[in-house]
Amino acid sequence: MVDSIHIAETSKKPWTLTVCGLVVVVGLIAMPSLVGSSRRGEVRDWVRFIGHFHPVLLHLPIGIFALILFQELGLLFAKRGERTKSVTLSPLFFGAVSAVLAAMAGFLLFHGHPEEYTGNPLIERHLWGGLIFAVLTVMTFLIKSWSVALSLRPAYYRLMLFVSLGVMGFSSHDGAWITHGSGYLTVYAPESLRSWFGVVPTGSKSAVAPALRQDERKIYTDIVAPIIGRRCVQCHKEEKAKGKLRMDRYDLLVAGGDDGPGIEPGNSEKSHIVIRMELPEDDEEHMPPKGKPAVQQAELEIIKWWIDQGAVPDKPIKDSEIPESIKEAIIRLAL
Repeated sequence: MVDSIHIAETSKKPWTLTVCGLVVVVGLIAMPSLVGSSRRGEVRDWVRFIGHFHPVLLHLPIGIFALILFQELGLLFAKRGERTKSVTLSPLFFGAVSAVLAAMAGFLLFHGHPEEYTGNPLIERHLWGGLIFAVLTVMTFLIKSWSVALSLRPAYYRLMLFVSLGVMGFSSHDGAWITHGSGYLTVYAPESLRSWFGVVPTGSKSAVAPALRQDERKIYTDIVAPIIGRRCVQCHKEEKAKGKLRMDRYDLLVAGGDDGPGIEPGNSEKSHIVIRMELPEDDEEHMPPKGKPAVQQAELEIIKWWIDQGAVPDKPIKDSEIPESIKEAIIRLAL
């Protein structure tokens, strides 16, 4: 009964699967040129709707191909007499299908938001990496199908499998950078590990607490920047600058994006980032958007106070008059 669900594991040559697989491969390769470029406001809602399923679908091929990898590694290290059968075609089939669906959704996501993603080298590389991975998964499935049908050695299939996994790892790495930023894995690492990696992430909570104890520290660098790093930089950094606004550097934060300057030094009420943060949570313009950790009231108070004081990037704490309410806000964040 188990063998009945294995796809194409018969003596028949899998011509139908080959034709279908090649059609899918050609479609994936041709997809960018068939859709063409988009302009803001001209993309249909169904494109964005399907595209937003990309973060859901992308985990399926990763999990399935990780399972296949462990199965194949087990066979490689098994005793000779136990190497009677490689992995069945069912996992490969569903892995290839899920990879194609994830790649298509990713492309529609890219196509549906050209103002955010077009021209970003990392995002474009991730897009092409996903398409190439989807093509390789289909080819891996076809090679495996013919290997089973003709009782061939699995060497070529395994080579294609490992190449596919390599591309998957590279593309997944880019996707993680886009979503979480390059310092995501080291944000909460111990001091010794952070110094070993050579990274001091802007979002680290450990940067906030010492700010009250060391007067020579800078207000922006050691208090405000970590808040922005936790709440805003994920969507406003070099790899992914929504609205062409970057908040990972002071000069770019002031310069702003499509909606104008990010901050107005000396006037928090007219500062774009504060206006967005204070909008009702059900407002589409509210930042951070739904699904992202909201800015705490203490964090908002600190940002507004810093802007009202002139938003100076290099002013030390020892030269600043910090109200008790702001000190309490900083302490609350440090606890």
